[in-house]
Amino acid sequence: MADWVPERLPEDVDAERALLATCCAPGAETFAAQIVYQLVEEDFVHPGHQAVFKALVSLLEAQLEVNALTLKDAIDQAGNLGRVGGYAGLVELLSGEEVSRPSVLADLLIRKRKLRQLIRVGSLLAREAAEEDAPPEVLVERAAQDLFRLAQGRSRAGLEHVGEVSDQAMDALLDRLEGKGSVGLRVGFSRLDNLTQGFQPGNLIVLAARPGVGKTALALNWLLRSADSRQRAHGALFSLEMSNEEVFNRLLSAKASINMKQVQAGGFSDDVRAKLLIARDELRALPIFLNDQAAITVREITAMVDRHLSQANQKLDLLIVDYLQLLSSPQDSRGSKQSEAVRIGEISRAFKLLAKDHRIPVVVLSQLNREVEHRQGGRPQLSDLRDSGAIEQDADIVMFLHRRKPTQGEEEDRSTELFVAKHRNGPAEIPIPLYFEGEYARFREMERTTSEE
Repeated sequence: MADWVPERLPEDVDAERALLATCCAPGAETFAAQIVYQLVEEDFVHPGHQAVFKALVSLLEAQLEVNALTLKDAIDQAGNLGRVGGYAGLVELLSGEEVSRPSVLADLLIRKRKLRQLIRVGSLLAREAAEEDAPPEVLVERAAQDLFRLAQGRSRAGLEHVGEVSDQAMDALLDRLEGKGSVGLRVGFSRLDNLTQGFQPGNLIVLAARPGVGKTALALNWLLRSADSRQRAHGALFSLEMSNEEVFNRLLSAKASINMKQVQAGGFSDDVRAKLLIARDELRALPIFLNDQAAITVREITAMVDRHLSQANQKLDLLIVDYLQLLSSPQDSRGSKQSEAVRIGEISRAFKLLAKDHRIPVVVLSQLNREVEHRQGGRPQLSDLRDSGAIEQDADIVMFLHRRKPTQGEEEDRSTELFVAKHRNGPAEIPIPLYFEGEYARFREMERTTSEE
């Protein structure tokens, strides 16, 4: 039943008492610090135990000796001595049975706390759904966020000695020097890959352009080339503008080098049909995942990523979102009630957190404002990012696609410039010449020239 609640929440007061007695024993400060570092006050159910734990943490952080008197003083200063039962109650608690493996008790208390949190999440969801005050979509998003945080646990990595960090860092550097690979994800455009050393895990990458320049095509090229390479990168695309079928047709066109507009017009040859079927089979073997939900929020994207990663043998090396301004905001968010600039800023920060928390590069496509069209030459700059300067602030890399508009009577100029305007960890202000093969929905790198433009 929806209103079911357990008669007794999961807890183990005896384990709480034994753990505190062990950690507060004379001379136990060193291992006690390791144990309490894993725990939070909510891991203890008994109010007195919570007060003792809080005092223990304060003493350890101040590097003071832990004994009955110092604990009494710390508890008294916090106004919690009555919760413990006075000094006599504290002494009785500290005289409890000590255990040889307190880490086992810590794991037990954490497990009990997570079970209690699951019950609270479920109960809250049931009550709010019954009250019908909030839309179902908002309730689902809140529950998904709560469950994700619960699944992640309390991640506190702590301090790492430089010697521990050096092993992994030097292995990556030596691999790079020996040409064995890059720390980042290579997307199949040599000059861009050399400039960025691949898209780095945890980075937010913004690709911006005016409509019709080809930002979606370029992002799809990155998705396809990184998956169809020795890296065998697992990539996901959230397309808010095109359907999954339209996205697949673009991937198919780029893979088969066939003009899909001519194919869709009908009357194609058996040779073209054979090429399409071969390309289709090759695409089906690639680890590419698509979603074409139109009204979607960052919370929902995060929940889908979490669900994907929770499945056996699944990973994610690249996430692409097309595009930023089409994303929705939850009805309970601050951005939904304020200006568009605040809303977009809230979204860009959420994507940066997604990239950092999941250790994957996140590529977000963005529109440029119309100011760029009135500038001499029409070359974009960071101030042209539409709606929010927060995009520039949150992004690790900002790239612009620029193609000169033909004047009346001129043929279309397919020469396109990919311009790295911001690179937090490397060189910027570097143009990369590309050539747009619009009929195949793809870009290719232009040959280097000796002349200076």
